[in-house]
Amino acid sequence: MNIVIEHHDGKYPSFNVGLASAHGKEAFLVIKGCRLVDGKDGRFVSWPAKKLDSGKYWNHVWSGDKFTAAVLQAYDDSRPKTKKPSNDDADIPF
Repeated sequence: MNIVIEHHDGKYPSFNVGLASAHGKEAFLVIKGCRLVDGKDGRFVSWPAKKLDSGKYWNHVWSGDKFTAAVLQAYDDSRPKTKKPSNDDADIPF
């Protein structure tokens, strides 16, 4: 199985999780509207959910720990790498 992440930047950055049989194949399942959250117990995937009148959330998707870890790894691998600014002045002797 191949996990494909499609990023959507904006006011509330989100991403889609696509599952395909192999790299380059069409996804047979896509979960839209996922978010990455840094919670008090660490980072986690916030799957699509609806807020009920009671204030609680009804999750549309649930995943096990191993799949969530694979999605987090695919998310990290798919983000553009940011370059550190070079410090060309570091070798100046004065």
